[in-house]
Amino acid sequence: MAERGRIKKLLEQAEEALGMNNRVRIVLYPMKYKVASVSLKSKIIRINRNFVSDFDDKELYYVLVHELIHIKIASLSHGEKFYEVLNRLFSLDETEEIENGIVKKLLGAGISTKKWLT
Repeated sequence: MAERGRIKKLLEQAEEALGMNNRVRIVLYPMKYKVASVSLKSKIIRINRNFVSDFDDKELYYVLVHELIHIKIASLSHGEKFYEVLNRLFSLDETEEIENGIVKKLLGAGISTKKWLT
């Protein structure tokens, strides 16, 4: 249950950084190919419970920010608006470093990274 506390703390930090207070729910859920997914309607972020302990705080924070941005802009698109918000919190170099770390961990676990985050 320590992971839930860690996720809650990081979620609060991410919501604050994005100026949000949407009462987003987090569900730890086993997924075959994704790190996380989000429902815009229910404002639920599903985090792959099989990988939570593998990610450091920076990687998990990034995943939460990524999913929260979808809620903030009310779109699942990774378009210009999405990246405009993301780039306020992470430089391109930071984004690349974090995403590369996540992809390496997924590949190390034998997981396809074709559609690893939505």
